[in-house]
Amino acid sequence: MSFNKYFIYLLSTFTFLHSYSLFAQKTEIDSLVELLNTSSEVKKIDILNALSLKYTDRDPDKAIAYGKQARTAAESNKSILSIGQSCLNIAKGYYAKSDNTNALAYLNLAQSEFTKTNFKEGLGEVYNVIGNIQTDLSNSEAALNYNLKALKIREELNDSFAMASSLINIGKVYYNLQQYAKANDYYIQSLKIRERIKDQAGIAACYNNIANVFGDQGENEKALEYFKKSLEIKEKLGNKKGIAYTLNNLGSIYTSLNEHVKAREYYIKSYEIKKEINDARGMVSSLTNIGASYYYTNDLTNAVKYFLLSSEEAKKVGARDIVLSSYQNAAETYSELKDYKNAAKYFSLALSLKDSILSIESSKAMHEMQGKFNFEKQEKEIQILKQEKEIQELDVAKTKLIKNGFIIGFILILIIAFIIYNRYKLKQKANTKLELQKVEIIRQHNELNVAYEQIENKNKDITDSINYAKRLQEAILPTAEFERTFKEKGFILYKPKDIVSGDFYWMWKTNNLIYIAAVDCTGHGVPGAFMSIVGYNLLNQAVKEHKISEPAKILNEINRGITDTLRQYEEESTVKDGMDIALCCINTDTLELQYAGAYNPIWIISSGEFREIKADKFPIGTFIGEEINSFTNNTVQLTKGDSVYMYTDGYADQFGGPKGKKFKYKKFQELLLENHLKPMNNQRTTLEQTITQWKGDLEQVDDILVIGIQV
Repeated sequence: MSFNKYFIYLLSTFTFLHSYSLFAQKTEIDSLVELLNTSSEVKKIDILNALSLKYTDRDPDKAIAYGKQARTAAESNKSILSIGQSCLNIAKGYYAKSDNTNALAYLNLAQSEFTKTNFKEGLGEVYNVIGNIQTDLSNSEAALNYNLKALKIREELNDSFAMASSLINIGKVYYNLQQYAKANDYYIQSLKIRERIKDQAGIAACYNNIANVFGDQGENEKALEYFKKSLEIKEKLGNKKGIAYTLNNLGSIYTSLNEHVKAREYYIKSYEIKKEINDARGMVSSLTNIGASYYYTNDLTNAVKYFLLSSEEAKKVGARDIVLSSYQNAAETYSELKDYKNAAKYFSLALSLKDSILSIESSKAMHEMQGKFNFEKQEKEIQILKQEKEIQELDVAKTKLIKNGFIIGFILILIIAFIIYNRYKLKQKANTKLELQKVEIIRQHNELNVAYEQIENKNKDITDSINYAKRLQEAILPTAEFERTFKEKGFILYKPKDIVSGDFYWMWKTNNLIYIAAVDCTGHGVPGAFMSIVGYNLLNQAVKEHKISEPAKILNEINRGITDTLRQYEEESTVKDGMDIALCCINTDTLELQYAGAYNPIWIISSGEFREIKADKFPIGTFIGEEINSFTNNTVQLTKGDSVYMYTDGYADQFGGPKGKKFKYKKFQELLLENHLKPMNNQRTTLEQTITQWKGDLEQVDDILVIGIQV
């Protein structure tokens, strides 16, 4: 191994050359900067690479800048190893900034340079970083492949420090796959090596990952123990970013234990450190957590204060989604404080921001009314043409009769005269009839013109009213509560057929129970929307007022409520409407799911296996002469990482494709199975793009609602 090669490698593993005794007397960065000003051009490349590594976690932009300086100098000196090392360091800087695109580009350059000289230490590090990026992108198979390649090289080199790094990365892959026993096995292997070589920072990282395993398995006390061990080491090392995020993890554990005051203490400490190191995005997260902790302890004044601080900080970093969520949190909290003026203010701000993010759907009702008018107008025009044809036929008959009279001759003149007289009378009668018809047609044309103007005005009034109804309907939907509860672990695809919808979703959270429903009311558009309001209120009454907790009993209560509200028990009742529903209750502590459904089943994907929990084959809503049925309560034990999908029939029933057929449930299931390992937001995008392409130029046949949750 050449001197330059060995020097680069030692710097990359944070060790020092004995020939530079100055490093032991001053801080590493100061020493490197001082050497930079006194070293030869060749040695400057190594020092620039070392500085790039030192700044990777502290200041990624400086790390990238030093790396690019090193690359320029290395290219001038045609030093292949130094070019590869500088590209690797630049990639690490971009990775620290979460810029995976640029990171992968520079990693490919580094791999190419290291391959030229078979520099195994560098190749092992390249595979290691690519493995981390693939883990972040949830590409588990690729992540495992690259990390195993890195481990194999490092075992050949007998590099304990690097082997420990690869072992912990492999553990993270299995952790993301919810294979906790395997993940913990690799974490412990890494920990043993770290302890043997006395790598304190690595020991802290192992403790943190082991704590995550315990936390996800509900062993909160053990999770706290290991998080605190990790925190103690990070505090000794002065790793402020690591301290901040471990404090946040501790807060999350105490939140799970419903110790919200203690959780808040950790969130506040985490925020103060993030503020000190200028971690703007992290500050936004901490402010939201602090606000939530005040909300859970019913300190609504402080809760709304921190929600508003969160919105202001989110504006600075351009996080419009967090601004929207903070406005919605503030509006809800002001509402609970009975400060309806501010609740309305922030609800309006949230609505305005939401309108600027989401495109407003075109008005279907106006097109329908216009089409109806065009049809009626066309019918009238056809009627006029028929009447004109009758006139022409009468004229032809008259001409023919006169001609025949002259042919018959004089001897038949009396008969002809009689016939002519008779036909003359008929013509007079026909002309009188036609005049009356023309007058009637003119009158009808005038009425149509007046009606057209009235329809246009009514169209505008109706459209304005329906658009306002849409805002009211959106206002009751628990969008903010869903996003706050599930964050990146859930999605809602909601596409009404018309401006307002007969489909709606509902959610309620109390203690460790989360209730969520996907509901399909009879019809769509305005009638469906009215039914959705009735259904939404009955769900709230059943859970909030009547304190019913079991899904099947909730549906029984709603069934009675619909029957009473619509008076379906009375003989003269003509309302035969109801709703199909899938209602779930998830216990966030035990991961037990209870479900009851009217026609709408739910789908669960666990470890790549698809499962359907069937619904009862009768709807909400009973009619005269029908038996009042009771719904079945189903209980399912979920495991961490399982995906639950709820839906109405609009997605599967959509016509489209090359033959204009329905999408169907089988294709729907296959689409979910194919994409269930992707982040929930990506799943929603895939579902929306797929159904849009399938529909093509055809009309949307029904409201579409799909809900996905990952536990």
